[in-house]
Amino acid sequence: MLYLQKGNFQKVVRWVGGKWMTANQATVAGCVFIILTAAGFYLGLTCRRLHWLLLLVPLFLLLRMVMNTLDGMLSRERGNATVAGEIWNETLDIVGDTICYGSLFFVPGGPTISLFVFLILTWAAEFYGVLGKGMPNGIRRHETIGGGKPDRAVWMAVFAVIVFFYPPFFGYVDYYLIWVSSLVLLTCILRVKKTIESAKGAEYKSYTWIGR
Repeated sequence: MLYLQKGNFQKVVRWVGGKWMTANQATVAGCVFIILTAAGFYLGLTCRRLHWLLLLVPLFLLLRMVMNTLDGMLSRERGNATVAGEIWNETLDIVGDTICYGSLFFVPGGPTISLFVFLILTWAAEFYGVLGKGMPNGIRRHETIGGGKPDRAVWMAVFAVIVFFYPPFFGYVDYYLIWVSSLVLLTCILRVKKTIESAKGAEYKSYTWIGR
């Protein structure tokens, strides 16, 4: 339930942005850490001499979370938050996860079906989170049962550390991803449930760009 600590996390990381960083700079830095995470997984698992990069994966994931938090905070503080910015932020969340963890597709002997299911569920979790905002009495749903974005970052960071110290564990990656995927699935179900509960008693109208 790491989302419950979001307020405390924001207080801790706000100093990183100082007075010099802009929201766009935080976004760009977040993109850099997404690429570094993907590279850390791939190179750490495919190149023996670069195996140590797996130990940097948790740091890269943490810094990605820091920058993701900062871009929103800075844009709100300075009054330049926009609809386009929110769309970009939500897009970067799901695309970022796909890049970070999708790099495992290219590791020889790596996961395929289990990773595909995991990534599809991460997209679903974020989709249901955003969908909640468009429903009656809606807000952006962040409820999680260990399957939210920061939770997934923790599980994959733990995986990287375990594989660094015990390389044979990579042979169990499918089982690990299935377990994490089950948490993401439960998160999807919870967010749908909360969205429906929140909309009870409110009038619901469905529109498209051409009308009802």
